Amino acid sequence: MKPTRVSLLDGGSLAIDGYKVYWNRGPSGDIRFPVYSVLIDHEDGLMLYDTGFDLIHMQTFVAGDQPLQTPEQTLPAQLAKLGLKPTDVTHLLSSHLHIDHAGGHEFFPGALCYLHEAEYKQAQKPALFERLSYSDLSFDPALEAARDGIDLGSEGDGDRGSSVKYKLISGDYEVAKGVHLIETLGHAAGHYSLLVELSGRKPMLFTGDAAMTPRNLEMMVIGGFHLDPVKATDSQLKIKDLAAKTGAEIFCSHSMPDWDTWKKAPEWYE
Repeated sequence: MKPTRVSLLDGGSLAIDGYKVYWNRGPSGDIRFPVYSVLIDHEDGLMLYDTGFDLIHMQTFVAGDQPLQTPEQTLPAQLAKLGLKPTDVTHLLSSHLHIDHAGGHEFFPGALCYLHEAEYKQAQKPALFERLSYSDLSFDPALEAARDGIDLGSEGDGDRGSSVKYKLISGDYEVAKGVHLIETLGHAAGHYSLLVELSGRKPMLFTGDAAMTPRNLEMMVIGGFHLDPVKATDSQLKIKDLAAKTGAEIFCSHSMPDWDTWKKAPEWYE
């Protein structure tokens, strides 16, 4: 049996005001934070949790978030550090479809994308205040068309003829042995955190944007951008309870001090 291992892929960084990281708590002023992807080398395939942002899209539409990404921080370059290429990735595990988590999905058209069914629907018809967050759906023209009110007709299993291969799911879901998508709603309509069990260390619990930093969990303050604050708070409690139950180490999505201490590609957690 092939042991599971995990590598963290550096996708660059963004900066937003502290009140967007800590709702109604601040501090004010820009906080620069990492954007990364999680590569899982599993006996059932090569799985990638989230794909970061597209630099050109961010520079064009969200320049205020001050995107920084070197050529070495693109996903193809990060995979190359591990001797891999995008076509080696068999599964995309999508926390949600915001621009800083799905901007590189286009590199993996052949992968099966696991996505919360509510997130798929929300991306088609986001609330007005969410439209910028869902502005980069370039990996799926059918999703873009649905969001813009263009009827492409229906094909397949109700996916409006999408060429992307989706596995639409809800609730907690085990993708493969030891790889669990944990439903953590609130930041987005359909949001997943990720729990990975390894043989040589404690489990790794990736919060996604359910908790951008450890301070979010310590103070029980959700991020300033959210769809449902009640569900977002419940999801933070769920993460803390799961970590206590499993002994998992928590990896938040956007904490630069922690990111600086973690191993990154070409290194592995095993």
